[in-house]
Amino acid sequence: VIRQPPTVICYICGREYGTKSISIHEPQCLKKWHQENALLPKHLRRPEPKKPEVTPVQ
Repeated sequence: VIRQPPTVICYICGREYGTKSISIHEPQCLKKWHQENALLPKHLRRPEPKKPEVTPVQ
């Protein structure tokens, strides 16, 4: 049985990333989101996505 490394879903784009690369991906993804959102007409622009709060399981 081959184990896959743990992954996390990006809250901005919805893609799956490794737990080590998500911290690199998120700032770049958010910057891209801002650039694409700025190109939209004002009535189609959306508020910035907020990172969900994660509470540890006890």
